Amino acid sequence: METNVVSIDSCTQEVTFTLTSEDLIPHFERAYREAQPNLEIKGFRKGKVPLPIIKQRFGRQIENDSLMNVADDEFKSYTRNNNIRVIGQPQLMDMKKESDGTVAYIIRFDTIPEFELGSYEGLELLKPVHTVNDDEVDAVVQDMLVKAAVHTPADKADDNLHTVHVRFIKVDDETGKPIEGVEAEENTIFLNHPDLDGFLRDSLIGKKVGEKATYIDAPESDNSNPDRFDVEILKVEKLVKPELNDAFASAYSNGRLNSVDELYQDIRKYNNTMLENETRKELEVQVVEQMSTQHTFLVPKAIVQDVMVGMLENLKKQQKDNPEIQNMNISEMEDVFRPYAEQTARWELVRDKIIEKEGIQLEENDIIPYMEYYRQNSKLNDDQILSFLMKENNLMGSIIARKAMDKILEKAIITDTDPETYFKQKELHAGMFGGLDDIEAEISNDDDTKPTKKSSKTAKSSKKDESADDEKPKRKNKAKTLGE
Repeated sequence: METNVVSIDSCTQEVTFTLTSEDLIPHFERAYREAQPNLEIKGFRKGKVPLPIIKQRFGRQIENDSLMNVADDEFKSYTRNNNIRVIGQPQLMDMKKESDGTVAYIIRFDTIPEFELGSYEGLELLKPVHTVNDDEVDAVVQDMLVKAAVHTPADKADDNLHTVHVRFIKVDDETGKPIEGVEAEENTIFLNHPDLDGFLRDSLIGKKVGEKATYIDAPESDNSNPDRFDVEILKVEKLVKPELNDAFASAYSNGRLNSVDELYQDIRKYNNTMLENETRKELEVQVVEQMSTQHTFLVPKAIVQDVMVGMLENLKKQQKDNPEIQNMNISEMEDVFRPYAEQTARWELVRDKIIEKEGIQLEENDIIPYMEYYRQNSKLNDDQILSFLMKENNLMGSIIARKAMDKILEKAIITDTDPETYFKQKELHAGMFGGLDDIEAEISNDDDTKPTKKSSKTAKSSKKDESADDEKPKRKNKAKTLGE
């Protein structure tokens, strides 16, 4: 057999296999044997037809049918013998069969490009440093009390600690009369909701049941006029907060905490952990950006495509309530995703070289936190847990990837910086260049096997708040009550 290899670019190659009729004989013999169990002709039981008769009756058909398998076998043998890592699905570009029985295959495939690993020591990184302060913890506690409040009927919304059930009636801007054909819509609004339009809040405070307020919605564009609404107050409820005491702390934490002091400590600890996670993510994003900038080699299209698919999946997870996002396909976002996908793919190849150079391996201590988690949250024994974890290739890969990042951060020059300034600059950058850091980070560090706490720049309770969206203002027709 003759083999010829041509490089299309640094990560794409074409290999041509030319097999003579003699080279094809062992392939055809195997095809006959594989076909034998399924063949049945008169005079022989199924699967018992002699090979000479099979060759005589079905030889040409079997040989033609097996030609694709020949290409697959020879390509696998070629990549295995030459230690080639193929990325994505190889493509059969051409197959030619000559009159003398010679067959030539041309197969195109992507592979990892050769590149020289740049320096990953001494990267200059900015670390946004913030510690949860007393005011932030107090705000969390007050929010907890509000969520645990009892709703009691009231005649008037005296302050923010009220919910109002209202009816939005769209009216003509000139006559002030309801517009025919536009159905009035009702909504329940918590007046202290952070996303509520301040003008709407101010117009409702002080109003009694049965009274009306006027609300002018912000225009959707510079070329459109604002919508005007009469807002009729149908029902008012006052929120009566429980007393902040040890009993509340115990009840709110399902018995985990015994005092108000422990509640405050728990909130502070939880949120400082969230901030540490946020800081770690920001450092990782900077590492990815700097290391990707250092390396400019081409990345295989198949890897880029996989990353883009992952980015879209993560975007859909983040925007579960957005039907437009949920119905989106990869082609609609390709122009936006591709630059970031190429950066992420390039980083992953660079990271693999760092792992190889540093000799980073999975160790027993790396598994202990995961073992502890499943001991507490499953009925599996240690052998079953270990067997399960070792089969989770994504998890094992994410552990190794984190250790590689740890190594880079150990060698980095990290400067503390003001978080407010840092995030303002980041938001400015995101506005100019698209800003998909959150999506990228989830792609690079995807780990669904062990639960991780999502980071947040805002202090919050460590208890899962299942009613976080209760009484959150919803969009009613064009009446923007915000907070969607």
